Amino acid sequence: MKIREKLQHKYALSPKGATDMLKAFVSVTLSDIVLMFPAGMVFILISDLLNDNMNSGRIPFYAIGCGICLLLIAITTYIQYNATFFSTYEESGVRRTTLAERLRKMPLSYFGKKDLADLTGTIMSDCATLETASSHWYPELTGALISTSLVALGLFFFDWRMALAALWVLPIAVIIVLSSSRVQKMIGRRHMELKLACADGIQECLETARDLRANNARDAYMEGLKKKIKAIEKHSIMTEVATAFFVVSAQMILKIGIATVALVGGGLLVKGKLDVLTFFMFLLLVSRLYDPLQVALQNLAAIISTEVQCERMDEILSYEVQTGEESLWNEGCDIVFENVGFTYESTCCAFGR
Repeated sequence: MKIREKLQHKYALSPKGATDMLKAFVSVTLSDIVLMFPAGMVFILISDLLNDNMNSGRIPFYAIGCGICLLLIAITTYIQYNATFFSTYEESGVRRTTLAERLRKMPLSYFGKKDLADLTGTIMSDCATLETASSHWYPELTGALISTSLVALGLFFFDWRMALAALWVLPIAVIIVLSSSRVQKMIGRRHMELKLACADGIQECLETARDLRANNARDAYMEGLKKKIKAIEKHSIMTEVATAFFVVSAQMILKIGIATVALVGGGLLVKGKLDVLTFFMFLLLVSRLYDPLQVALQNLAAIISTEVQCERMDEILSYEVQTGEESLWNEGCDIVFENVGFTYESTCCAFGR
């Protein structure tokens, strides 16, 4: 229950949306684990080839095994698609409706602190960003971390030395991306300020187009608006470069893990402390192990950058609304004209006196 409530406030979700998000985490984790099964089939095949166990009786086993792997991949992918995309778009409709209903009940003092561009950006841009995050970034990151952790624990049962050689890069890569959170949040807030300033300029242009044309100030105003647009473009490039610096550095660290597995495994193989089959298995799994994590690092950086949108959305959803009766009762509130009269004659007579 606490996890679901934390997801609600962290990512501006409804109770059903938080539950669907947990289901998406499980579905992505299962999908990533099932994608490891073909690597297991290759391992069994190499084992049979090295031990001269290949015969005509093994062919049905591999045929059935490949069919089962394909079937499991298709089923888990279908479940993952429904649990991520379909549930996300349903939650998107709930989020937009809830947001609009919340704004309807807001006190006027809140709107005095916000401008039209800010509210429009929250409803349109922030909701669209959270849709992408809910369908792509959050589930894939969580699923990749859980599946990678389970596979990493399994590697220690084969050979702890090779497991350490393969896994030492994982925490370092994650720490590198997490260390960029403060920089990304600062850049994200500045980017949001520039976007709001540009949106204000566009809205002001639409509202005062006639006045600008009447006062011959259209060209001067458009020059200022172009400067705001250029500022957003320059800051967007800087944002991408700053994010790529940390993400690419972390991905390069992961590539070093493949080299350490080859070096440590080669040394142990020469000393006779490791068999060829186990060495091949680690080389096969390491290449597959790092693939989802590389995508997860990109998703982690993207999630950090969406903290600003989540805070803006949660501010509205957590703001205190105006209270009162939701039903209208008109009993005893009728307006009745009693003892009311009007005449010209009385008035004229009064003036005549």
